[in-house]
Amino acid sequence: MKRILLAANMYPNKQFPSYGVFVQNTERILTNGGFSVDRVVLEKKTSKPAKAIGYATYYANLLRKGLYGHYDAIYVHYASHNALPLLMLKRMKPTVRIVTNVHGSDVVPEVASQEKYQPYVKQLLEQSSLIITPSHYYESLVKEKYGVDTPIAVFPSGGVNQAVFHPKEKAAARKELQLDPSYRYIGYVGRLDVGKGWDHYLRAIKLYTDENPSHRTKFIAVGSGKDEAAFKQLAAELGIEDVLIHYGLMQQSGLASVYNAIDAFVFPTTRKGESLGLVGLEAMACRTPIIASAIGGILDYVKPGENSWLFEPGSAEALKNQLIAFDQLSDAERDAVAEAAYQTALEYEESAIQPKLISIFNEN
Repeated sequence: MKRILLAANMYPNKQFPSYGVFVQNTERILTNGGFSVDRVVLEKKTSKPAKAIGYATYYANLLRKGLYGHYDAIYVHYASHNALPLLMLKRMKPTVRIVTNVHGSDVVPEVASQEKYQPYVKQLLEQSSLIITPSHYYESLVKEKYGVDTPIAVFPSGGVNQAVFHPKEKAAARKELQLDPSYRYIGYVGRLDVGKGWDHYLRAIKLYTDENPSHRTKFIAVGSGKDEAAFKQLAAELGIEDVLIHYGLMQQSGLASVYNAIDAFVFPTTRKGESLGLVGLEAMACRTPIIASAIGGILDYVKPGENSWLFEPGSAEALKNQLIAFDQLSDAERDAVAEAAYQTALEYEESAIQPKLISIFNEN
C-alpha cells in the first residue's frame, strides 16, 4: 500500500467548513482508493499572532514528517505557501518525491505581496516529480509562465461530493432557508474578497431592479471575508438591501440548500487565476445552471447556452443583460439547460474522477 503525506495550508474545520474543503475531498478520494494517507494541514486562523504560530507549527511538522516519515510521495496543495519548507526538505532529503497541486494565486498573484513567492514556486515546480492542475486552462498557464519540464496532470480539485450536492425539491430547499415562496431567487456563493466579483454582482442587482421595478426576484449572497464591510456598505449605497439576503459562512449542507433554492447561480469572478471554480460545479450538481464570467477554469466546463451562460468578466451591465435574458427563457428552455448542467457536473463527481487521481499516484 502506497503511503502519501498530504500537505496543505488550507483545511476545513467547524468554524470555517468550506475553507480548503477540496483538500479534504482529495484526501477522501485517496483513502477510498486504497492509499494510506497521513496529513499535515493548517486550519484557518483569524489573528496575525495565531496565523504566525500556526504557520510555524505547520512548517515544522511538514519538515519533520518529510524527513523522518516513510512516504511514497508528499502531495502538497498551494505551491506558493509551501515552496520554502519543501525546497529546504528537498535539499536535506534529495530522494523525497513531491507532487505539487497548484491553484489560483500560485500562478496568478492577486496582490503585490504574493509576487515575492514566484521565484520559489518556479523552483518547487522544477523539483517536483509531478505537477497537478485543476483544469486544462490552468495547465496552459503553468506551461506558459514557467516553461518547466516536469510532467503535468489535470485533476479537478477533489471534485464534487454528490452525497452533499445533489438535486432536491426547490420548495423544500426554500422552506429550509425560510425563504418566501412567492419570490424567485438568484444566488452567489463565495468569499467577499478581492477578485471574487461580489461588487459586480451587487451593481448588476441594482441595474436589474431599476430596469424591472415590478420584478418578483430576490438575490442571495453567501460568504464572508476581508471585504464584508465594503459589501454591506455598497449594498446600502445602492439601495438594494430590501432584495438582498446575506448569509455568512455555511456548512456544505447549507450551501446545497442554497444551490437548490435558487433558479440560477451567479459566478462573477474576475480572477485570471480562477483555476477551476468548484462552486460553479457544485451548483450545477444541484441541477442549477450558472451565469458565470467567461474566464479561467470555468471555460473548461461551461458550454454557453447549453449547460449554463457566460458574460464579460467585470461587467455589471453584461451580467444584468444575462439576468434579463434568463427571465425571457421559457420553462422548458430553463429545464433543458438545468438538466445539461447536472449531467456536466456528474462528470466531475468524486466517484467519476477517483480513477484519475488513483492512476496519477499509481503511475508516478
